[in-house]
Amino acid sequence: MNTKEILPLGAPQSPRALVEQLLGFFYPIHYRLGMDLETVMCRGRIVRKQAAILWLIHSSETAGSWVRRKEIETNLAIWFEMSNSNVSKLLRELAGPTLQLIRQEESPESGREKVVCLTPAGQAFVDEMVDAAIDHLSAQLTNISVDELRAGIRFLSGISYSLRTATV
Repeated sequence: MNTKEILPLGAPQSPRALVEQLLGFFYPIHYRLGMDLETVMCRGRIVRKQAAILWLIHSSETAGSWVRRKEIETNLAIWFEMSNSNVSKLLRELAGPTLQLIRQEESPESGREKVVCLTPAGQAFVDEMVDAAIDHLSAQLTNISVDELRAGIRFLSGISYSLRTATV
């Protein structure tokens, strides 16, 4: 089936055919909307990989928003095919005197492990990232109804839940 061929609602389709149709939207959304969104969120001050680090810390479910440095290294290695030394450089820049967006400390649980958190300036920067993202998405999605937005949120929420609970 050609992924550009969208069947009308109610047309019988197998789950595989529906996923194939969904796949046809992935790259246009990822590269046209997602990459533009990342650029907007970087605010001209940081690179995408640093934005990913800030977002990982911001969205962490750990108490006090401390994130194990190893978790950051693992995610960036998977997402961006980065080495630990490259991640260390990005973390140093985020913690350095120019940006001061994060703080790194020894883990209270293990002297060999580091943990990372947002500084107040880092939290303010993430708040700016969120505001800029909302403004950008609002401008890009003006032709989407409120009901369609709600349906999209339900859909993405389901995907997010599936990803969190999936075993590899």
